[in-house]
Amino acid sequence: MQLDRLFGLSEDHEIANSLQAAVERRHACMASLIQTVPVSAFVEGGHTRDIVVHIFHLAGCTKTNRAYAWSSLGAIDEAFVSLDIGPIKSPVDAVGAAIADEYRLARLAARA
Repeated sequence: MQLDRLFGLSEDHEIANSLQAAVERRHACMASLIQTVPVSAFVEGGHTRDIVVHIFHLAGCTKTNRAYAWSSLGAIDEAFVSLDIGPIKSPVDAVGAAIADEYRLARLAARA
């Protein structure tokens, strides 16, 4: 068995590549991974969700030079991407804004 598979490194690399592609596709610029950081976020019901956020440097983006990206509970096909602009200045800000937006959309859907 290869060591990268034993320690999950191959899967991590696949997720990072998928998130990089999502950033580049959504914002039409080149992205390069700077680092990954863990973020603990509080969600509805007082639960905590641990998320690994990938921080990318952007080249050729007119809005900013940094983006944050993560996948939804390990689902590579559902990527969240947030640019470092406005009130979003850190991975914690990005995750918090995405969770608040999900909560807001769920409340709107419940009213319909």
